[in-house]
Amino acid sequence: MRLDEIHRKLSNREGLWLWAAWLLLPAAFLYLIGAMVNRLLYSRGILSKQSFDTVVVSIGNIEVGGVGKTPVTIRIASKLAGMGINTSVVCGLLSAGHGSPVAVREGNTSGGPPLSDEAILLGRILGNTCSVYTGSDKTAAVERAVREMKPEVVIVDDGFQHHKLHRDIDVVVLNADHPFGQGGVLPVGTLRESSTALANADYLWINGVTSDAQLSLARRLISGRNWKSPFISSSVVPRKPVKYDGTSDRIGRVVAFCGIGKPQGFKRTLEKTGFEIAKFHIYPDHWRYTQTDMQHLMKSLKQTSADYLITTEKDAARLGTGPVKTMNLRVLPIRLSVSDQSAEDELLGSILELVGGRQ
Repeated sequence: MRLDEIHRKLSNREGLWLWAAWLLLPAAFLYLIGAMVNRLLYSRGILSKQSFDTVVVSIGNIEVGGVGKTPVTIRIASKLAGMGINTSVVCGLLSAGHGSPVAVREGNTSGGPPLSDEAILLGRILGNTCSVYTGSDKTAAVERAVREMKPEVVIVDDGFQHHKLHRDIDVVVLNADHPFGQGGVLPVGTLRESSTALANADYLWINGVTSDAQLSLARRLISGRNWKSPFISSSVVPRKPVKYDGTSDRIGRVVAFCGIGKPQGFKRTLEKTGFEIAKFHIYPDHWRYTQTDMQHLMKSLKQTSADYLITTEKDAARLGTGPVKTMNLRVLPIRLSVSDQSAEDELLGSILELVGGRQ
């Protein structure tokens, strides 16, 4: 059994995994204390933060897995670039320990280490309007971006726990269904740190909203941790499936697959959009697809007589352009629809005000 499957069963307390979760509670307690002490040391100035002469905005979360940080990053970066603001985006590498940060050019690295799916996706979507940098040390990546591109704003994808980097604005993205994660903190749940850390957020972005009642409940829950910061809420809006050449295709009967933090969310999106799912394959988060995997998917497509394979933009980024062209594959682009535009405008206004203050 894969580690991601074990963690999912622990978080959901499935069957006998409930007892395993109870046994691991001491480890979760130690992890929680460690995360709290780490944040405290930086907030009290015992450990120093590195600041830059540019506006640094973090798009982070308190939960592992897909809550929608990257779509929010893409949206905010695109809006700032559209206003004529020189914007750089920083994200993490596939794994730590790969040395110096690198620049991403339309999905390609300028040298060296393997890229994360976020880095490839950000490079492809934002590469023509924003500079994109990636590195295992986000502070070092910000430093290189500032040195080379002189940006007015640096947006850090997944920076809420990167304490040694000073951020001017912390935007924390939360899942509308379970804003405080599932099952508690790691390793028995999905939280990276206590939900009390939300008190440090400047803006609270609730993503994946499907109803007013759901949003109202999420806001009430979150307000118990942070009642001062503005709320921004968004829903997921899928576009038409896209072929390798960028043209749109019809909705049909599909074999779907993904390796993301919340695979069932992708499945629900497909179903709500009108796809008929002949088969659904789940891989671990950030999975690196092999030739065997691709052969297995093509076999599944043939056996089910489905119209085509379909996956997420992040998975397509990991597959690369070759397989996307040859596998009868479609990609489902996802964008966000913000319900209260004034709240997002307030965030953008706060960023622009800080930019003006630095000039």
